[in-house]
Amino acid sequence: MGDGRDFDLVLQGATGFTGRRAAAELAGVAPPGFRWAVAGRDRARVEALAAAHGVDAVVADGLDPAAVDRLAARARVVISCAGPFSRYGDALVAACARHHSHYADLTGELPWIRQLVDRHHQACTASGTALIPASGFDSVPSDLGVMALVESLPEAAAVTGFVQLRGGLNGGTLASGIHLHERWRPADFAHPHLLDPDPDAGLRRAPAAPERPPVFPVPALHGWAAPFLMAPVNERVVRRSAALRAEGGAGYGRGFRYDEHLLLHGRGRARFMALALRTVEGLLQRPAGRRLLRWLGPRPGRGPSERSIRRGFARLTLVAGDLRRPVAVRRWHWHGDPGNAITVRCLVQTGLALAAGEAARGGVLTPAAALGRRLLDRLAAAGAVTEIPADR
Repeated sequence: MGDGRDFDLVLQGATGFTGRRAAAELAGVAPPGFRWAVAGRDRARVEALAAAHGVDAVVADGLDPAAVDRLAARARVVISCAGPFSRYGDALVAACARHHSHYADLTGELPWIRQLVDRHHQACTASGTALIPASGFDSVPSDLGVMALVESLPEAAAVTGFVQLRGGLNGGTLASGIHLHERWRPADFAHPHLLDPDPDAGLRRAPAAPERPPVFPVPALHGWAAPFLMAPVNERVVRRSAALRAEGGAGYGRGFRYDEHLLLHGRGRARFMALALRTVEGLLQRPAGRRLLRWLGPRPGRGPSERSIRRGFARLTLVAGDLRRPVAVRRWHWHGDPGNAITVRCLVQTGLALAAGEAARGGVLTPAAALGRRLLDRLAAAGAVTEIPADR
C-alpha cells in the first residue's frame, strides 16, 4: 500500500488455542491482496502455522521489547491473542503507540486497561493511533448493542443488559483470570467508572445505581436475573464509550446508566448461578483456590471441542427504562461459543476495520468509540450476529 510497512495486519499470539482460531478466521475472511502474518514466540510453531495458511511468520516474544518493537514497526495493525495481557502486552502496546500502529486485543483485565489509558491515551489521541483493548466477547457485543439501542431512543435512559449463553472455557482465558487475581486485588477494579477519562467525575455525573438483590425477577422477559461474571468488564467499557462519545458530542445523555446480568429461566437456576459465581470469585482470591482452578481447568492451548464451539451462542437483550414498563427492548443473537468463536470473530473484524482506516479517532478507545456502527455492520455481514425482531 505504499506506506513502508510489510504487513496490513499481524496476529500476535497466533499459536495458542484462540490464536489458531483467529488465524483460521483471518484466512477465510481477509480480502484479496491483504498482507497479513502470524506471530508468536515459538519459531517452529509459528512457521508451521504460517505455512498452513500461506502467510509470513514473525517470531516475537511478548517479553522481548526489541522483538515486539520490530513487529510493530512492520505492521499497520496488530491484533493480539497473547494473554495474560498485563504480562505479555505492555511492551507490544507501547511499541504500537510508538510506531503509530493500530492495536486490538481480547483482554478483560480492567486495571491493565486503566494503565493503558494513563500511559498512552493522550499521545495516541494526538497521533490518531487507535488502541482498542477488550475487542472480543469482552466487550464488543455489549458495547455495540448499547450504542445501537441508545442511538434509537428519543431521549437518554437507563439501560439494563441481560445475557443468555452456552459455551466452554479455554486454558488461556482461565490463565488470564488467575493472573488478574494474582496481580491485583478486587479493590483495584471495583470503581464502577474505572475506565472513564475521570473516574470520580463519571461517578458523580451518573444516575444512582438501582438497589437490586443478586437474584431478582424480570417479568418483562419472563425470567430471573443473576450476577454475570463478565458484567464488571462490559459495564465499565460501555461507560467509557459513553464518556468518550460525549467528548465528540455524541454521548448517551445525562440519564444514561448501564448494568448487566445473566438471564435464566427460574429462580432456582438463578440462585445456583449466583452461588457458583461467588464460589469462583472466592477461589480466585486465594492462592490455594487458584491452584485448584489450574488443576481442574483446561491447560493453556486447550479448549472445547469443535462441536461444542459450533453449538455455543450468546443472546443479549437490552432493556431501556423501567424493567416493568420498558421504553424499548432490543435483542441480538451472537452465533458460536462466546469465548472461542464470538470473541475471535469480534477481534478479527476489529482488526480488518482498523486496517481499512475505519477508526473515527485515536486514543485508548472502546469498540463503540473507535468503530461504532461500522464494526456492527461488519459483524452482521460476516454472520457473527443477528438482531432478533421485536415480536420474537
